[in-house]
Amino acid sequence: MEEILTMEGIYKQYANVTAIDNVNFSVKKGETVAIIGPSGSGKSTLLRCVNCLTRITAGKITLNGTTFVDHPFDPNEKKGANPKYLSDKAIKEICCETGMVFQHFNLFPHMTCIENITYAPIKVKKIAKEDAIKRGEELLALVGLSDKKNEYPGKLSGGQKQRVAIARALAMDPSIMLFDEPTSALDPEITGEVLAVMKQLSQQKITMVVVTHEMGFAKEVADRVIFMNNSKIVEEGTPDEIFNHPKSERLKAFLSAMIGGGD
Repeated sequence: MEEILTMEGIYKQYANVTAIDNVNFSVKKGETVAIIGPSGSGKSTLLRCVNCLTRITAGKITLNGTTFVDHPFDPNEKKGANPKYLSDKAIKEICCETGMVFQHFNLFPHMTCIENITYAPIKVKKIAKEDAIKRGEELLALVGLSDKKNEYPGKLSGGQKQRVAIARALAMDPSIMLFDEPTSALDPEITGEVLAVMKQLSQQKITMVVVTHEMGFAKEVADRVIFMNNSKIVEEGTPDEIFNHPKSERLKAFLSAMIGGGD
């Protein structure tokens, strides 16, 4: 399978804090990768480097065959690093290849569900309004919310808002979907409805990277699981390898705390 995303030697420094420390990471087309680990381990920062919401201190990132930043690590540079990215216009086009789903939905409150979903395809991709609406209706059906087409976000539950946010990200027809703790702001009883949609996307072989605390999702749905701790990737492997045969003491301790498992 071809690689959609390659990240090599990634560093991210904030003042005197290293958020990402020499991480190498890649994702193949159609793969679902779950990133797990304690809070503050660099998971969300790594995800945000993919679509340039966070800019790296050093490293190389290639998305869909285009390298948009390539800046080798220099230990003397660290905070003063100024890696050269492609032009803002090129970065904007590359970022359109990614769909991002955040913890807190970020829907426009003054727009209906269908308007939220069709806004970017019409404005950014210049898709005809009627085509965008047709696609939006298909995506609302996919996430089980056809009946909410003309509702405003204020009338929706948290789980429904997040499902609309997923439909909105899919509407741009991205090469890769990025999920940053998509269920952490939801009540436990409605977490399942969002995870069910994500499982469906995985079964459809939509390329996904999911930062999550939902160990059940990582175990059952992911093709590969990455465990991060202290800004580094400590272990990666199949769900069976990570959950049933962890190698490092740190991963064993994390799994024990999260699910009481790991042998």
